[in-house]
Amino acid sequence: MFKIHLTSLMGLVMLFSAHFACAEQFIEDSDYIVHYSAFNSTLVKPEVAKAYGLTRSRERGLLNISVQRKMPTGLPKPITAQLKGYTGQLGGSEIPLKFKLITEGDAIYYLAEFRTSNGNKLNFDVTVQTTPERPPMELSFTQAFFAD
Repeated sequence: MFKIHLTSLMGLVMLFSAHFACAEQFIEDSDYIVHYSAFNSTLVKPEVAKAYGLTRSRERGLLNISVQRKMPTGLPKPITAQLKGYTGQLGGSEIPLKFKLITEGDAIYYLAEFRTSNGNKLNFDVTVQTTPERPPMELSFTQAFFAD
């Protein structure tokens, strides 16, 4: 069981790392970097989806967010943060996103599932609170989704 879970996690981390490397979608300020990607849930392997309680469907998407603190000595360090967000179509209703924290070793990710359909264009608005003392970072983007 542990071997399957670890293999699933590595698949999930590699999937998200590949999305970050290709898309380079991030925002940053002087102290923090927030990486994000949104994609169809069918891109997640069935065993990984099962391990993390995710629904694979052409009508489901996943929003992945990783928050890192910039370190003076080198690579940024993954941290936990408070996330609050919404998705929806332009001019439509806002649908709250429910973020699920995933941690394993040094990796920290937040996942939120949402509904979508082929050709659907969704807006995403997320507030990332890194610490109570700092103003939140605001993340907003629009993305179209297509069934694979």
